[in-house]
Amino acid sequence: MSPRTRLRAASALLLALLVVLAPPPAADAAEKIDKQAIQGLAKRWFKARPWTQFEEWDPAVRKGLLDEAAALGPVPEGSLAAVRDLLWKAARKAAPKLRKTEFETPYGTAEWIQSGRGGKKSGLVLGLHGGGVGAGSASEPAGKWSVSKCMGMYPQGIRLVHDTWNTVHGERFLLTLIEIAKLRHEIDPDRVYTAGFSMGGTGSLHMAGRFPDLFAGAIPAHGVMMAAPHSKLATKEEVESIQNGILPNLRNVAVYFYTGMIDKNCEPGTFLYAWDILQQFREDDPGGYEQIEFKAVPGLAHAFPPGEPSKGLKWIAGKTRDTFPEKIVWEYAAYPFPLPDGEDKVERIQQHWFYWLHCALPADGMQVIAKRKGNEFDLENVAPAFPEDFSILLNPEMIDVTQDVVVRVEGEEVYRGKPVPDVATILETLDARLDRKMLFDRRVRIPEQD
Repeated sequence: MSPRTRLRAASALLLALLVVLAPPPAADAAEKIDKQAIQGLAKRWFKARPWTQFEEWDPAVRKGLLDEAAALGPVPEGSLAAVRDLLWKAARKAAPKLRKTEFETPYGTAEWIQSGRGGKKSGLVLGLHGGGVGAGSASEPAGKWSVSKCMGMYPQGIRLVHDTWNTVHGERFLLTLIEIAKLRHEIDPDRVYTAGFSMGGTGSLHMAGRFPDLFAGAIPAHGVMMAAPHSKLATKEEVESIQNGILPNLRNVAVYFYTGMIDKNCEPGTFLYAWDILQQFREDDPGGYEQIEFKAVPGLAHAFPPGEPSKGLKWIAGKTRDTFPEKIVWEYAAYPFPLPDGEDKVERIQQHWFYWLHCALPADGMQVIAKRKGNEFDLENVAPAFPEDFSILLNPEMIDVTQDVVVRVEGEEVYRGKPVPDVATILETLDARLDRKMLFDRRVRIPEQD
């Protein structure tokens, strides 16, 4: 056999091996899933699912359905999209139809103004009104916060109190609206923005920091942060401490915020203090906090600076969510201010999902740093939470599925292997955010440490 013939034969053999070893094409994988079983489970799941953030799952029903999902076992490589589509179809069919822009809550009717029709090429902007005790109207942001190629939702505060968007009912209202936009209007979850002036600016920064994995960007204009001794402070030197669980989490979010130096309604001290912290984060963490811009305008009171809000809206329209960041910082606040008062009907939402991390029992004050590079994942600074309460969520977009995944906690290897895709992970992560893009088909549970 000539050298050329041997080379051709070797090349053909190598090509054949690559075909055998390569993950199956998505079309082939989709044919191998048990569609009937998945459809049946999805129908029961979404029939039982609460459809607003003011309601809670029945724990026993949820556990039973998760056990059913786990019993379905692994699915073939490449079948994530096919399983997602089956689940998504069931979710859209089960979701209650909204004839009006309102839904019922334990506080009464939640209402909003809506513009645009949505669709898969449309983003979403949540425009939050200002105001305070007994004051505030959704019509105010509806005329200002409009982002190109985005549907607009402009909620009316359910209870008009100070910092209404930061409250337990404010959070739950806005999270419900995002789910409505994603499921019923099928907006692009990688282009969700929140913006507002005054109390709306306060709420926009709060939401972006508390739930950064839901947002591509935020425009908090002339707001404040919850702080000690209080939020109405003219200078940063007066700030003793600031609400935790907000600023560190903004590492991968675009934020465009501003204030006036003689603003007496929302005094600039807490925003100035926050900007110093964010600049220090940027210096200490190269690659992080890079999409954050701030300006404090001399001589400006409680009004938009020249050119705003148009400049900010144009800036943010070009931002998309960093869906699977290579590094995330999760600082957790179990009970951020304002605390529930005597008229509240619900408690503060406790978060368990943060980008590609899940924590069964997040601890107040934890400041977890999680990094990924290729198939290697590192968790640091986990305490006061316990490592075994964490899971790493994965999908083929994040890793090479033919190679081992390696997980380390505080520098010590705790897992090495090839996690397999399964229905339960796809179902649970789709349910967590009703998000077709931030979706995972396998997970690594951190084993209990000695």
